[in-house]
Amino acid sequence: MDEQTLVGIKGIVNIVSSAVELLVEKIANFTEWYRANQDKIQEYIDGIKKLAYWQNAVDKLTESQIVFTEPMSGEIIDRINKAKSVENFILEYYSENGSERLEKLIGRCGSAKEVLAYKKLYPQVVVASEMGCYQLACLGLFTLEDGILADVTNEPKNTNFNNRIKKLENKINDKIPLSDIDLQILEIIVTFDKFKETAFGNSNFNEAEPNYLNRHWTLHGRSRREYTKLDFIRMLLSLDALIFMMNLTEQPESEDSEDKEDEL
Repeated sequence: MDEQTLVGIKGIVNIVSSAVELLVEKIANFTEWYRANQDKIQEYIDGIKKLAYWQNAVDKLTESQIVFTEPMSGEIIDRINKAKSVENFILEYYSENGSERLEKLIGRCGSAKEVLAYKKLYPQVVVASEMGCYQLACLGLFTLEDGILADVTNEPKNTNFNNRIKKLENKINDKIPLSDIDLQILEIIVTFDKFKETAFGNSNFNEAEPNYLNRHWTLHGRSRREYTKLDFIRMLLSLDALIFMMNLTEQPESEDSEDKEDEL
């Protein structure tokens, strides 16, 4: 990377010094429930055969540092499980129909109220990705997520998320089939929890750079790995997941979906 590029990066980045601590604080509610109930959830999944296929797909996403935020229909689950690699599936999925899904994902994130506060940064991230400058785009998205988490630090604590999770827990305890939105929530929690551990975990700069995305290596200018379109999509999906979880209670669930068994 030449000196001019480094200067450009430094001009964009405004690192929030307490970002990691804020991240842990803010997403703890999203993951601590899953960890505390992991055995119970696994027992539930094992008791419903069709969920094993769903879990296998989720495991593959998790191993590839991908937080898939789209609803996981039976067709999607089948494609993930049959794909030569999850990475290939993601690139194909977001490239189909003239990259229509990728454009929708970019637009969905860009229209979120949490991102609109950074109306100058986000468009630059998108332009960087369109130019193939994926390291710059990923750097900008890490910075954006830092800023969003900092923005919500002093907001009143919202207990609605815990109420929504309680409904999910009750269904699992009572062996009631999970709805589409239930499975989507559970999948995002599980995959985001793993993404958080790798992408935002501390790293030792005296050791070899990890082959996965890591905030410390990227934002501190120590990264020498090649950044790809897949990395950009990974970061974009993590932003989408963060927005999804912050606004979870604003997504209504109809009475029909409450009682409907998910068709995997």
